[in-house]
Amino acid sequence: MTSDNDNKENLQSYLKEEILKDAIKLKNKYPPISEKVNGIFKSLKIKNIYKLKGKLTNFIFIKTKNYTKTPRYRYFLAILLASQSSDLLVSLAKEFSKKNGLKLIQFPLYPQHFRVGLFSLKEMHNKNNFSEIINLLKEFRIFYRKDLENLGKLIERV
Repeated sequence: MTSDNDNKENLQSYLKEEILKDAIKLKNKYPPISEKVNGIFKSLKIKNIYKLKGKLTNFIFIKTKNYTKTPRYRYFLAILLASQSSDLLVSLAKEFSKKNGLKLIQFPLYPQHFRVGLFSLKEMHNKNNFSEIINLLKEFRIFYRKDLENLGKLIERV
């Protein structure tokens, strides 16, 4: 049985060799991502953000520094749901994300443009569930786009 430390090293080497070799590193200063832990908001400082290429064209890889000592870094795979976020768009996406354990964040990928996008992200713990995460995020994006289309058709009828 492999230890947790070996699992993290395998994940890091897999990310470097397979996922991030063609990725474009985005060089901006980003605000931290916050999450609620036991009723208290904790912030995860952004270490690196990569725009993935190839089969993963619409995906973003986010490496954050953990607020606790171990593990030192946390890895997230994200997909852009909407380039301009709003409360309405978040409420459309909330149910599916809760049901499937996804996080929704309103995050400026390009802070100099003052545009906040809506992203769905999932934390990666090991390399074995990578394809499952990709499929889940793709499915979420398709489901979300259909909901937006249905909402647009409903508004046209009114």
